[in-house]
Amino acid sequence: MSSYFNCAAYNDVDTTIRLGDNVVFLALKIKDKDSDMHITLNPFQTRILAKYLTAALTQIDFKSLADEKLFGDLTVQIEQDNLQDEEFDEEEYALAAPF
Repeated sequence: MSSYFNCAAYNDVDTTIRLGDNVVFLALKIKDKDSDMHITLNPFQTRILAKYLTAALTQIDFKSLADEKLFGDLTVQIEQDNLQDEEFDEEEYALAAPF
């Protein structure tokens, strides 16, 4: 078993979500640390993770974060069957608790 700790909260992160072969592949590249993380989940695991991340986000008071100095950007690229690239559209995929 391996354990890794990699704090990306204050860094720019490039994320790729690749859909294909009945799995969801997530790749997170932390630019400043030259570090990559990869995980492959089945669609049910991904759905459960998304559900609980959304639930957790509802516990955060985003209005109080407006005064915080938060650094780090996140870009998301969605690939399907390794053929099509689409940029993440925030309006199409509304955030659970937007600023």
